[in-house]
Amino acid sequence: MVRVNPSFIEEVKKLGAFDITACYSCGNCTAICPLSTEGHEFPRKLIRYSILGIESKVISAPELWLCYYCGECTDTCPRQADPGGLMMALRRYAIGKYSVGRIARIFYDKVAAIFSWTILSLLALIGLIMFMNPYVSVSEMEQNFPFCFIEKEFIHDAGLVVGIIVVALALVNLYIMYRSISLGYSGRAKGNVGLWIKNLILTLIKEVAAQLKYTKCENKLRYIGHMSLFWGFVGLFIATTTGFLRDYYGIMVPREVSLGLGVIFGILLIYGSLYYIVGRLSKKEAYAKYSHHTDWVFLWLLFLTGITGFLITIFRFMGLPFPTYVLLLIHLVVAFDLLITAPFTKFSHAIYRPLAIWLSDTMDQLAQEAPEEAVAEAVQ
Repeated sequence: MVRVNPSFIEEVKKLGAFDITACYSCGNCTAICPLSTEGHEFPRKLIRYSILGIESKVISAPELWLCYYCGECTDTCPRQADPGGLMMALRRYAIGKYSVGRIARIFYDKVAAIFSWTILSLLALIGLIMFMNPYVSVSEMEQNFPFCFIEKEFIHDAGLVVGIIVVALALVNLYIMYRSISLGYSGRAKGNVGLWIKNLILTLIKEVAAQLKYTKCENKLRYIGHMSLFWGFVGLFIATTTGFLRDYYGIMVPREVSLGLGVIFGILLIYGSLYYIVGRLSKKEAYAKYSHHTDWVFLWLLFLTGITGFLITIFRFMGLPFPTYVLLLIHLVVAFDLLITAPFTKFSHAIYRPLAIWLSDTMDQLAQEAPEEAVAEAVQ
């Protein structure tokens, strides 16, 4: 028996799906979508579920994450119902449902979000100031620049703690999502372990590293911007990790390697974030006509992470300690805000989408190979 949530569509409207009730179910959106495939048709199916208030089928639908918001459905909708906007709003809703303790809902309420990000920023700033050394000599400054005011050991230790917390929360959220999606099938995921491993590797290569589904969207520049954003962040993480391994475990990684990676991927991150910031300001494309506050916070945190890191490097080589330290404080606070909220904000797309693709691909294959023993067809 399917439960109906009468207030569901109104809740989703608050997250950006303002015009969806204008839909008269013509199916044009599904027909034109380059990512909609047989067995995984959208957005029409999810529009119907949303208007009828069948929340459980929305949350359990992998199609929610197979959408890359190309905007072609919205551009061609005869009723201007903005089906692409609904898909994005549903993902915001799902992030709240998947999160442990429903913590993510805090960040999708504007007032609560402002308060939360302010508190997090202050906590990070206070923590950094408490470990600063105001009594540093000129010789110490020259020998240990730029880590003479804030010890790099403290930065690494704090980063490790934050990383463990974020990974633990993300894993719990992923498990909640797995359970939700698996309910869209008649049984839990079982079957050939080799198939699961094979599809995991393919997903990591094709949809995480290369994001090939994105290439089916008409706007190729947006694909480049998205790849720049993704690899810019991943590259900076790799650069930071090489520094951590060198400083903590003595692994012989030249500083020039970390520096070079930081500069290259920092430029990519700045370009990618600026591409989307400019796009949302211009409002020319369907995805940018409405921007939720979480979209803006996410983009600005990414941009500030990239630009402050880039400027720190420049000022450091120019021998300008004061602006270097100011920017280092800002950089660390911004990075903390970005990472600690990652499992609860738009950042979580980076883990939810690959999981949905991996699960749906593998379960579909299991259903075709042994429907009577493994997983039945997806609930339509």
